[in-house]
Amino acid sequence: MDFEELIELARDSYVGQFAHFADVQAKAHPGGVAEVKLEVSVEAGLYRSLYCADYMTGPAEDDAPQIVELSPDEEVAFDPIVVTLNELEMTVEALDWHEMNLSLTGAPETLQGLEAWFETWFDPEDRNVDLDSRFSGHIHSLLVDADHLHVDFGTAPVQALIDLLLLIEMNGCTAVRLF
Repeated sequence: MDFEELIELARDSYVGQFAHFADVQAKAHPGGVAEVKLEVSVEAGLYRSLYCADYMTGPAEDDAPQIVELSPDEEVAFDPIVVTLNELEMTVEALDWHEMNLSLTGAPETLQGLEAWFETWFDPEDRNVDLDSRFSGHIHSLLVDADHLHVDFGTAPVQALIDLLLLIEMNGCTAVRLF
């Protein structure tokens, strides 16, 4: 299995579990909504203080809506692999779609193009909504921590990860570890 097939498998596994999770939550909380974008406290450390909750319950009598997050039961398991993208060497240890960690070697202080990538794949203003799709097709969060990125890819397509890896490579990073 090659790298792109692994990414597809990781994404498909997560989105399948997400669909089941959303169905269960909708039955338990009929007034609720999947994939709700929120502005959170700066202390949370999330990029632009934006976050997409997996599910927000609807108000029930005196209760305020609650956020419910999916904890996937299954992850794609594989032996670590090394993949090269132009000049970028990638060590891939895990592909947890909802909780992907990337450690960058040779990263500049600021990744050029990250803002545009976030605008596309988080889509804060919901400008690119596919009304025929059940889910948003967007990432759920991004945290930038020095030379580490932490991404919840949510229901975003594989292209979101590929675009991020290309951006990392274009910024002159020499290596990235996905774990």
